[in-house]
Amino acid sequence: MDTTVPSLREMLAQVPDPRKARGQRHPWAALLLLLVVGLLSGANSQRAVARWGHAAPRRWRQCLGFTRPQGPSQPTLQRLLRTVDIGPLEAVLGEWLQQVRAAWRQSAARWLDGIAIDGKTLRGARRLGAAEPHLLSACCQRFGVVLGEVPVPATTNEVGAVGALLDALLLAGETVTFDAEFTQYLVAEHTVRQGGAYLMVVKGNQPTLLADSRSATAWPARQLGTAHRVRLAHGRIEARTLVAAAARDIAWPHARQVLRLHRRFVHKTTGRVLSDVTLYAVTSLTPEQASPAALLRLWQAHWTIENRLHWVRDVVFGEDLATIRTAHAPQAFAAFRNLAISLLHLWRGREVTAARQYYAAHPAALFRRLGLAPPGL
Repeated sequence: MDTTVPSLREMLAQVPDPRKARGQRHPWAALLLLLVVGLLSGANSQRAVARWGHAAPRRWRQCLGFTRPQGPSQPTLQRLLRTVDIGPLEAVLGEWLQQVRAAWRQSAARWLDGIAIDGKTLRGARRLGAAEPHLLSACCQRFGVVLGEVPVPATTNEVGAVGALLDALLLAGETVTFDAEFTQYLVAEHTVRQGGAYLMVVKGNQPTLLADSRSATAWPARQLGTAHRVRLAHGRIEARTLVAAAARDIAWPHARQVLRLHRRFVHKTTGRVLSDVTLYAVTSLTPEQASPAALLRLWQAHWTIENRLHWVRDVVFGEDLATIRTAHAPQAFAAFRNLAISLLHLWRGREVTAARQYYAAHPAALFRRLGLAPPGL
């Protein structure tokens, strides 16, 4: 990783400490580091993180910055998550992860890595009546790094919150992929105004654009090329064919290409057709920036955010079983989960569970990875 990127400790030190000076028992940065290390080591709750801190040898706590013989209690971590200023926390984490992603990128093809945007509800917190349990996230398609996250206030919806998320992202030279809910004039304008490009799925919520997309891709004279891909996955044969057409006369901001995707899934053993649908999308990418084959990969990779982030948070990190509900604690803990998942994806790709098990058994390797271990340890 590029040495110009601040270390994890330096980054977390930028998160403001909301505590009063009187009665402080543990250094603020040490508490934040403990949350990260605990999550990376297999802990899924505040209580489990506190137990990890108590069970770890004292030398590991000292590496984190703790000065007392015992680690912090579960109530201490609960107060931290409840009182931390969520805005600066998300801003610091998002900015750092964007720097980390930029340092890891080696692809010369601009525009084609993709940033997927989608929302997720913290179901456990919602059941317990937590405020703002729905979060909107931006995830790097290539690495699975979470580049930003904002809450969706109860007074609006995901479309109303997406502007704040886009403002937090560095979009110059990036392509943002959206599902049909975000296919709105203002979202398209906002993305391009910040120097980015978009790929937006078109469905019935934009009937005029949908009709124009069908018409544009049906004309052979306007077609720019096709791409076809067949693969075997999940016990089915998946065939996808994408047609790209020029977006002439399409009344949509900065539209350059219109896409038609025919997707057919067949059961491998029985031959039964499981799905046969045709979808449409519009993009501001020019044919020179993205070929039909690149657009097919970009569109399909949008679901990275479901498979590599939301599913991992639910199943591997037990987010939907979490009982945190006070103030902004659910969102704060989700931010630390995002940080842990992003680091695991960078280090071990899709081996998230195996990586957590390894680091739980080999803390020295984890501390060296994070730059927290002294020489020779």
